[in-house]
Order: sequence, then C-alpha cells, then structure tokens
Amino acid sequence: MAEKEKVISQDRARESVFHQLPAAPAFSGREAELEALRAFWLEGHGVMSLIGIGGAGKTACAERFLAWVRESGKADSVIVWSFYDDPDANHFLKSAYRYLTGEPTENVSGAGWFSLLAEVLASGKKMLFLLDGLERVQREQTDASGIYGELEDTLLRGLLVRICSGTGNTKALITSRFPVASLEKWSGKGYGAIDVDRLTGEAAHRLIRSHGVEGDEDDISNLALAAGEHALTIDLLASAVSQFYERRASVAPGVVSHANGVGGQAQRLSAVLRVFEENLTPSQVDLLKCLCVFRFGVTREALESVFVGTGKEAVSGLLATTPTQEIDAILNLLIERHLVYKEPGGRFTVHPTVRDHFYRLFRERSLAHGAIKEHLIGLTRRPGLGPASDKASLDLLEELIYHSIKAGAVEEATDIYYTRMGGSDHLNNDLGEYSRTIRILQAFDECPDKSGMYHCHRAFGEFDRALEFRPTNRYIRLLNGHLVRLANDLSPSTAALARALQGESVKIPDRTPDVPFPSSFVHILRGDLEEAERVAGLEVEKSIYQDDRSRSGLALAEVMRQRGQIESARKKLDEAYDWVLHSGSQEHLCLALLVRSRLLFSEGETTGAVRSAEEGLQLAADCDFVLLQILFLTALSAFCSSWEPDRSRSLAESALELSSRTDVNFGFGSCQPNTGTLREA
Repeated sequence: MAEKEKVISQDRARESVFHQLPAAPAFSGREAELEALRAFWLEGHGVMSLIGIGGAGKTACAERFLAWVRESGKADSVIVWSFYDDPDANHFLKSAYRYLTGEPTENVSGAGWFSLLAEVLASGKKMLFLLDGLERVQREQTDASGIYGELEDTLLRGLLVRICSGTGNTKALITSRFPVASLEKWSGKGYGAIDVDRLTGEAAHRLIRSHGVEGDEDDISNLALAAGEHALTIDLLASAVSQFYERRASVAPGVVSHANGVGGQAQRLSAVLRVFEENLTPSQVDLLKCLCVFRFGVTREALESVFVGTGKEAVSGLLATTPTQEIDAILNLLIERHLVYKEPGGRFTVHPTVRDHFYRLFRERSLAHGAIKEHLIGLTRRPGLGPASDKASLDLLEELIYHSIKAGAVEEATDIYYTRMGGSDHLNNDLGEYSRTIRILQAFDECPDKSGMYHCHRAFGEFDRALEFRPTNRYIRLLNGHLVRLANDLSPSTAALARALQGESVKIPDRTPDVPFPSSFVHILRGDLEEAERVAGLEVEKSIYQDDRSRSGLALAEVMRQRGQIESARKKLDEAYDWVLHSGSQEHLCLALLVRSRLLFSEGETTGAVRSAEEGLQLAADCDFVLLQILFLTALSAFCSSWEPDRSRSLAESALELSSRTDVNFGFGSCQPNTGTLREA
C-alpha cells in the first residue's frame, strides 16, 4: 500500500497518521476501558496494550482514546501506524524518525533507524505511538524458535522495551489479539494490559438494538450470552438476526442453537459465521471467499481483474461471470452486514477471523493463489536492469512470492527472491532489509537461503537462531561471553581469542575476519595501541567485506582517541558510523556506541556520553552481548565517578560480577577513573 500521511499542525498536537484506523461499525460502552486509557496517558505505564481476539473492540477503543488525546492538547506528537497495512518495522522506524525530526536521512536502515529514533525519544517531549494490529508481527504459537505472543521483529521489540523502561516521555498504545510475551517482564513497571474481549450489560444491548433487533430484555440478553459477550460475535449475530430472522430475537432459535453452548469463543464466532455461510446466496459467498484470499485487502478493480472473466469459473465460481454492477451491489450488501469493510482509500478488507472462516471454503486454494500470482506478475514487470530497491516494488514482489508459494510454485518463488529481489546480498547488504528477508524466507517450508537467514538473525543479535543455519561459526559466541567454553574450541584462532579475552598472554592472529570482537579490540584492551593500529590497518587494507572494515575503523577511532587525537578520532568514527547505521547490524551498532560514548566523554560531552552508553548497554542486554555489557558498565562507571560516586561503584561491581561468571571469566572488567579507558582487572 502506498504510504499516506496526514500531518496536523494546529494548537493541538502535531499528528502523523500513516494509516487510518478502521471505524467501528457500531461503538458501544467501554467506558471502564477508556477511563483506564486516560489514566495511562496522564500518569501510567510507558506501554499499554489492548488485548482481545478478533472483533473484541480493540481498535474502536484505541480510536476513541486517540480522539480524546487530540482534544486534550497534551501531546507534542502523535503517530498512528497499522501493522495490518504495513508490517515492516524498518519502514515504521524510518517513517517515525523522519516525521519527528524532519530529516530525510536516506542511507540508514534497520538498527540504524532504531538507534536514531531512540535518541529522539530521549528528548523529553510527550509523544504517543498508537500501533494497531501488533499480532501481525507476533509469534502465533510456541515452537523451537520462540514462544507464543513474542514479537518477531527485534527492532520493534527493542523500541517498545525502551518505552517501557521510561525512555523520555513517550507512551505507546498497542492493540493485539495475543498477549505480548516480550513485554510481560515489564508488567507493573512500565507495561500494562487491558483485556477487552467481553462486552456486557447495557453496552451489549445497545449494540444489538443498533441492528434493529426486536424483543424483550431477556431475548436480548440471551443473544448476548449466546455470543459469549464478545463484541464482534455480538455484532455479527445481531446482524444475522436482523437480516435472516425478521429482526425478532424471540424467533431466532436457529441462530441461538448455532452459537449457544459451544465451548470457546472462537467456536461461537465460527458458528455465527456459519449462519451467514448458509444464508448468503452462492454468488455472495463466492465473492466473499475471493476477498479472503488477499492478506491486506484489495480494490474492486483488482478483485475483478483477478477473478472475473471467461474460463475462471474453476477458481472463483459464480464470481467469474458476475457483472460489474452486481459485484458493486454484493460488496455494498456485505459491508452493510459488517462482513466486509471499505477503507478510506477504496480497498475492501475482511476481518482476519471472518477471512479465516470463508477462506477455508475453497476446494482448490492453490488455484486462487495462482490467479493472484498471475495478476501480480503483470504488475511487477518493469524495464531496466538490477533488482528492485523501492518499497512499492519490494512490497509487490514479497506478495508475489507469498502467493507463488501458496500456489505450489516454490521454484518460481525462489527465483523471484534471487533474481528480482537480489537475495540477501541486495536485500540485506545494499538495503538493510533484514526484517523483510526474514519474512520472505520464513514463508517457505524449507528455507532456500540459509546463509541469508544466518546473516539476518546475526544482524539482530539473535546468535542462537543464526547458528541454526550456520552451526560451525561458533566464534560469534565470543561476544556472548562464552570464553571458557571457546578456550578449547577446535578452531585455533577462536581458542586464542577466547584465552586472550580471559587475560592470558597468548599470541592472537593478525586477521580475524567475521569475528564480532576482533583482534584489534583485544589489543586495545591489552593497552597495546601500536599493535591495535597495525592489525586494524591490515584488515582495512586486505578485507573485501565492509563489515570487517567497519569494525577496524571503529578500532582505529578508539586508538586515536586514547592518543588524544580527538579530531582524527571523530572523523574516523563518523566514517564507520555511516555504514553501521546503514547496515542494520546490532553488533556493529553496539560497538559503535561504545566508541562513540568514550569519544563524547573525551570531548567533554558528558551527558551525550552517558546517553550513548546507556543506550548501548540496553542494546547489549537485549542481544545478550555479555562482553559489551561489561564494557558499557565500566565506561559508565568511569563517566560518573566524579559526580555520582555511588552509582559509579554500583556499575563497577556489576561489571566485575558479570566478568567473574564461571562461563565468562573476562579479564578486563574494571576501568581507570575519569577516562573510560579499559585496563586489565
């Protein structure tokens, strides 16, 4: 979907609405929930979530709360984003940063946007992020790679954790069908949740009556109970009574028997949807089924292009021969019955729960996906050479891959990934599109690019998952502090580095390509600046990979800083930082923040030094980069030793405690006061 942004600049908050929240067909009640949201905004947690299965009224509550915030005039900035419309966290971070700062930074992606945005949030301005449909980026089940409700996108998880921890004066309201497992450890201390599944009493009665349903209060109560007091189920059940049972609740035994006494809310809703399935005409059902194949909605023109025409009966049934005027009439009827929603931009969307129900009615789902695939192939044909780079083309190609896989054309999908999108070399190295690459590769039953998945998970600091795709690269575990285990590794260079980091006087290799904590930084820890400069320069000269040259550039910046060559250190850091922000690599960003914080301290920018070190410490903790956690703790201890001695002492003790862990035994866990320069413990 093309990005649509509305910016309001009046006496009230500046507002950026990247995606309009869908208006509720009928909003009723929810005063207790709205009161809780108002309290959250005025004095509550950093992040609040509205949790409930599809149709519980989450988005409607969020929209009402947003209207209250707008009128209150107590927000400096408001950003509204729907993950239903765009699940790309990289694009969200980029869009939010550009809006908040007005800076059109192009050569930044992934973790780079995340780092820059975190700095903006620390400004102290009162901001609200309203993030709708978070389940689009949450894990739907517990498996070997994660737990139910966990946020799959590392960058988004990091941002919400920052807001939970009290970064700046920012609040975030999120809506989701799933509990947010990634934030539960912050419950009561930065994170809160409101369960909005149930709609009871007068509010439920008003919603039922809004459909024109007739009957006494007992009849109305029975309908609400049959629906499990669940907002979407009540709404659809009342619609069914109105349409198919003469609006009389008392003469709707068929509806009640379908819905009442069924165990579990999902089954109740499914029973009500079966009422529509059995009472809609075949043409209406066929059109609704075809709408449900599209994940993100579809225009009427695209729907007609894909499914209407001679020879398409096997795919779309009666829709294939339905005249345009009748299609419009059916769409309007489905909207009236609250089965379909028409967005302001003209797309027709179906609630995920409704979509899941009617999608299953396809006998040959692969044919439907194949029809969409052929349509998308026509849209993605373009002149010119080279893989796609603009977001619109990448979105279309990603959708083309999804429908190709669903249509059984796995080889074709793989070819599109490599030739039209450039594989991980282009998506990751050139564009920093790690989140997109993971989404694409996870759609395959068998990953066609294990190297790409390795680099994606490694860039996000998810070393456990990265090693599933390249188990021999055990040296990356050095950054996790697995020094004792790796001291006996089969790789001589890995073993030598592990022993050196434990403080042993062993010779280490001149070149350590791809190692997240390379030889040059080990020499810096040892205090041998000449040797650090030599091996860093050698890597810059000989390496063909920018990630290794960037690490060496950061090492050279630290060498120059320790020599007092502040201007040269700043220039070298800025050169390396540009690539780090573009790369999206968490390990590089952590290392850059460490060097940056020390340089800021040397330049007399104590506040900036502390802020960079605190951000780096949080990032290192998120990724379990134990060595860098220790180094950030020692740096912070040195920074505040003269003006916060108690905090300095506590930080130093934490660093030594981590260093002394039996699996770590790090030999460089203390610092020289007032310098931030490391020395051997």
